[in-house]
This record gives sequence, C-alpha cells and structure tokens, in this order.
Amino acid sequence: MTTCEAEGRLSRTSVQMTKYLTTFVLVLCVAGPALAATQSRTGHFAVKDAVGNCAVVDTLPSKVSGLRIVGNKADYASVADAQKALDSGCIGKIGRA
Repeated sequence: MTTCEAEGRLSRTSVQMTKYLTTFVLVLCVAGPALAATQSRTGHFAVKDAVGNCAVVDTLPSKVSGLRIVGNKADYASVADAQKALDSGCIGKIGRA
C-alpha cells in the first residue's frame, strides 16, 4: 500500500466519523430539550426559604435550593391560588416581578 492510498483511507474514515458525529449532535440537540421538559414540572408553587420568607415560584424547586413547598405539593393552577396558600407563618412575602 502506498502512502497516497493510506491517506485516502484515512480521509474516508475521517469523513465517516464526521458524519456520525454530526448526526449524533443533531439528535442530541433535538432530543435534549424534550428530555429536559419531561424532567421539570411547571406550574405555580408556594415556597418558604430557610429564613421564613415566602414566595410563589413558577417551577418546581430543586432539593438543593433550600426552598420548601408549603400547601399543595402538586402545582397550583394559578398564581392567585398559590398566593392564598402562603400561610401566616411567613416572616415576609416576596412579591412577583
């Protein structure tokens, strides 16, 4: 096998790998947001922080955020319903922007 033939094979292999890599990246770009959407719940949640301040947030708080869900552990249909769930045990209520 000559050097030119070896370079030609390497080149074809590189092209094939590039096609596979490009396809993988495109599939990941399309499937990534769909997978992320199934892992996060959206709605309105009444939460309390470690200090005692309460607020209404639009996404399910993570376990490491330090926020505790008060009232309905599932989401509320509206912001008004979630605000009603904020109890009198709140030191302060943080308004929505």
